[in-house]
Amino acid sequence: MKVVKEWSEQVLPNKREVLGNLHSCIGNALMDLGNMDKALHHHEKDLELAKKGDLTDSKSRALDNIGRVYARIGKFQQAIEVWEEKVPLACGGLEKAWLFHEIGRCYLELKRYGEARDYGSRSLTAADDITDEKWQLNASVLMAQAELKLGNYKASVLHFERALDRAKLLQDDSAGEAIQKALREARHRVTQ
Repeated sequence: MKVVKEWSEQVLPNKREVLGNLHSCIGNALMDLGNMDKALHHHEKDLELAKKGDLTDSKSRALDNIGRVYARIGKFQQAIEVWEEKVPLACGGLEKAWLFHEIGRCYLELKRYGEARDYGSRSLTAADDITDEKWQLNASVLMAQAELKLGNYKASVLHFERALDRAKLLQDDSAGEAIQKALREARHRVTQ
């Protein structure tokens, strides 16, 4: 970082981009180490450089990382706001499936179940578009949990059943067991 900062823009024409990448790497390392305040600082520096340099991919990456820090420290509303800013920059079905799922999880944590279900649906649509079974599983679980909280027990059962089918296809036994437990609860609610 110190060396790159000393270089001129003539020597390194993409200096902002390189500095942003360095801030991103440092931020991710700090996040892995659990130092969320410093991680957030570096990801915000990455975002600042991306905006100054009109670097769309870097901006998307920085928003992604800032949202992840906020979600990890339980600041779900801030994570949603940052990730909403990232939505128009999302490229491809995989990124959209992940992003919509993460926003939906934050809404679930905030007990805003209608929004959680809606983002789960958007995540599922993106996952279906690219036939990604892992994200189909994740989105189905999110939708099932939201429907359960909303009192829509039959819809919850249907989403848990779809999630269970995906878990079996993926041979994910631990997910399958957790889903079966939740499915039993949802089925019990239907019969009450």
